[in-house]
Amino acid sequence: MDSLATYTDVVADVRTELTQRVDAAVSAGVDPLALVLDPGLGFAKLAEHNWALLRRLDALMDLGFPVLVGASRKRFLGSLLADRAGEPRQPDGREDATTAVSALVAAAGAWGVRVHDVRRSLDAVTVAHAIGGGDG
Repeated sequence: MDSLATYTDVVADVRTELTQRVDAAVSAGVDPLALVLDPGLGFAKLAEHNWALLRRLDALMDLGFPVLVGASRKRFLGSLLADRAGEPRQPDGREDATTAVSALVAAAGAWGVRVHDVRRSLDAVTVAHAIGGGDG
């Protein structure tokens, strides 16, 4: 899928694609209240594309729909956490990074996260919510 990772501006391009998909779904009769947007981290995206989308999550949330982030154990986390020889960390060693992403995107206003280790991410999201002024 890396060969499909060609973007002029990944945030703008994904935002445009999501808007088109929303329009098509609503035109087909789907209730807009039933829609949740997913930027598709890891799908036809290089690491830098995923990081750009995470940094600019607000641009997707500005579309007015809940945003779901699925970063759990993704390859771009493994690359970030590579050892000194450049060997990416294996998926089962990416859970702490997944937890960090979960907390950060929750603090940024994401509607939800897709994860493998629910307890860790639930704890992280609970802490992020408490710091942000929610019930702790």
